[in-house]
Amino acid sequence: MLFSGQLGVGMKYFPLVWAGLWRKPARTIFTFLSIVVAFILFGILSAIDGGLAHQMEVARLDRLFVDTRFGTNLPLAYLDRIARIPGVTVVAPRQILVGYYRDPKAPFGIIMTDRRFFSARPELNATKEQMDTLLKTRTGALITVFIAKRFGWKVGDHVPVISNTVRIDGGHTWTFDILGIIDDVDRPGKGRYFISNYDYMDQERVTEKGTIDRILVRIKDPSRATQISRAIDRLFANSAAPTRTGSEKSVSQSDMRSIGDIGFFTRAVVAAVLFMLLFLTGNTMMQSVRERVPEFGVLKTLGYSDNGVLALVLAESVILCSLAAATGLIFARVGIPRIEDISPDLGRLLLMPWSALLTGLGFALAVSVISGALPAIRARRLSIIDSLASRP
Repeated sequence: MLFSGQLGVGMKYFPLVWAGLWRKPARTIFTFLSIVVAFILFGILSAIDGGLAHQMEVARLDRLFVDTRFGTNLPLAYLDRIARIPGVTVVAPRQILVGYYRDPKAPFGIIMTDRRFFSARPELNATKEQMDTLLKTRTGALITVFIAKRFGWKVGDHVPVISNTVRIDGGHTWTFDILGIIDDVDRPGKGRYFISNYDYMDQERVTEKGTIDRILVRIKDPSRATQISRAIDRLFANSAAPTRTGSEKSVSQSDMRSIGDIGFFTRAVVAAVLFMLLFLTGNTMMQSVRERVPEFGVLKTLGYSDNGVLALVLAESVILCSLAAATGLIFARVGIPRIEDISPDLGRLLLMPWSALLTGLGFALAVSVISGALPAIRARRLSIIDSLASRP
């Protein structure tokens, strides 16, 4: 009963609040749109922060990347030597074949590997039957949902890829048969994998036979990642192709540091946006209160209390900010996934969590209360005589 009574009182005064907001329609609309744009920006920044945080979350300590130190490819024979190091459970080769399909301006990489790759990357949900079929089909390939949608491929398609890697017959066209569509369970719909057989490429290419550009290593104990990485590097320190080894998580952290402190950047921009909204909303409400001084005097004459007038002004600020913020956040939440259709490289790094909506609405509420407090207090302190005396 108490709640229904409060709701009834709120609905009773809502038309008065709404009329106050639309007293100057142009000013309200422009303020509303400014807040919408500000919270769209907030949503995008939250998506960048969320996407990078997710990248770090799914990066593993028990997976090591063995790369070349000086740009030369690694001999395939390294795999057996690494596999003998205590604590190593899986060692998988990887060679990227760069090429394009129809559009030379849209190159992509094909992972040439073997069955061990799927043990090194258990997040790929390839079935045993798919892996068996891949190994039995020399030109076979497994692709992820993202790749299938991007190029419109389906199982059974015969795909020609043009590459700078020359075949022994002098050609540059590498053909692949799509055997199955898989996905990355850590990044559903965003994993970019085109996987084929290393032997197919190694037997057909002219140069650098028996070499790879990276070795993937799974270890039993993630806490020994640094120790095992150093053991691998020591093993090949005096070879013609020394290595640089690190865990997937450490490599991801290094990549993040190379582009700067993204978290600080996003927080700084969000703080600047909220600071701007304080002035924008506060100025709008202050102008509104100055223009309506006589109206507040009439309301007090009719029996409205000082606190009632204060609540009306605060309600205007809260409704304006909350509706605009909700609109901006919904636009961001719906629009961010569409960015991937326009720019796949950017879109895959964006992930706006649902918690960002609640955070954004919390910021909007705080901004509306703080920015509306001064105009509301001014309206509360107005005396009836002074208010009515200011009527033109």
